[in-house]
Amino acid sequence: MHIKAEHGREGTGVEVILPTPPNPPNCIHGPALLFERFAQGDSEHKKFFACSAYRNRKDCSLYVLLDKPWSKSKLEERLAIFQEERKKRKWYVSNSERSARVQVIRTSDKMQFCQTCSAFVIEPDEPGFHTDHTLVRTNYKSVTNPSTLMSALTSNEGNAQYLFSSETTNFITQLITAKKFSHILCVGTPRIHEMFSGGKKPKTMLLDLDDRFLQFYPPTIFQHYNMSANFFFEEDGEKYLRMFLKKSKRVALIFDPPFGALARVIGNSIDKLKAQVKEINPDAEIVVYWIFPYFLSKHISEVQPDLKMCHYMVEYENHPVFKRGNSTKSPVRLHTDQPLSEITLPDDNYKHCDKCNAGVPKEVLHCTKCKCCPPINRPTKHCVKCERCVRDHYFHCDLCEGCRPSLHHCKSPSLCHRCQQPGHKRRYCPLVTGNTQNGTVDSIPEDKKSDGKSYFTLSTEEEKKNLRKERKRKNKEAKKPAKKIKQAE
Repeated sequence: MHIKAEHGREGTGVEVILPTPPNPPNCIHGPALLFERFAQGDSEHKKFFACSAYRNRKDCSLYVLLDKPWSKSKLEERLAIFQEERKKRKWYVSNSERSARVQVIRTSDKMQFCQTCSAFVIEPDEPGFHTDHTLVRTNYKSVTNPSTLMSALTSNEGNAQYLFSSETTNFITQLITAKKFSHILCVGTPRIHEMFSGGKKPKTMLLDLDDRFLQFYPPTIFQHYNMSANFFFEEDGEKYLRMFLKKSKRVALIFDPPFGALARVIGNSIDKLKAQVKEINPDAEIVVYWIFPYFLSKHISEVQPDLKMCHYMVEYENHPVFKRGNSTKSPVRLHTDQPLSEITLPDDNYKHCDKCNAGVPKEVLHCTKCKCCPPINRPTKHCVKCERCVRDHYFHCDLCEGCRPSLHHCKSPSLCHRCQQPGHKRRYCPLVTGNTQNGTVDSIPEDKKSDGKSYFTLSTEEEKKNLRKERKRKNKEAKKPAKKIKQAE
């Protein structure tokens, strides 16, 4: 899985290495993941540990080189510091104290919640510390629906706490109810958890990176959890999960990770949670619902091939773009291993495609070449060169090796960072022993397999010069219509 490197150099990428080596360094967000940074033409690649929850160094500065690891004493010291820092937060409550604390909050008729501090005002003289803050008087309904009380944390690369709209919440609720699940594991989906947490069946448990939920729920139905590292912050957190799954028969795993999350990492956590369910009850039926943008579906297919994309457009209440009423329709979809023929989409915006045997948006047309309905919720056409459907106003650019808008800046074709050749990514390079995707190992001489840099060469300087000229010419031609329109106006 390639992501943009921090310094943003062209031809540079970062890849996560799984499984993570034992005893990685920790930050306040949990154990780190191991990454490898590489660049085209570089023979040496840096391997380093970084935060598993936040990809931006401004949000979490953890950075430890693999060849310069922390000592055991420093690892223990830093871990103790982070644990102590967590416990100093205003809303922190340990698992042993939480049940009694939650009971007091839910039964009190004089309780107030400070939306500025995201904490309850419990002590009699405490309101004096919240003079300029927003205080809200609470009741049982509000404290059992904490997403309506707290301010959402909307960082795309971290918490990404975009809350489902009422329409999306009701659709997923009906989908879950129809399947008659006995247990629901809500990972990063507080709205779904709130819909089921008040009833006896199905049982529901919320796993979320936002530890502010600690003050609202007992440990039996909420645990502070990092989905990127499959990590429980409380020592007995996994014990409570096992208790929750003890009598599970039909389990729904609902994941709504940040859009910037790495698919390989989330897929790895899904596999581990499924293994835990099967370990407790080998006969349990598990259905996964992974909510992610359709343009990242190919990454989901690589790590969870059983998941298929449902065409339902997931909308959010507090997202600036992907919300109901916005002219830009949401690209977020539901990916599941439940048969799509069993999922009935609302009649007002969707229709049934007989060829796909599934619900699709009304404006979408079935493509006979793709043998499916394209996920793009706008008019499309099939590109023979790209071998997929694209927006109808796109055209195929040979320089970019893909379909692009008419007004775009051409870029050089992407090359494999290992062998400097187009057509495949570094992970699928034929130079890697035994790797035959997008190339064959046998086609490369034995004496050259270990040295792709010397065997494969970049284009000559003359070819590069001609490529730059062609790129400038096409950019000039693309800008001419825009200038004429402005003059006419």
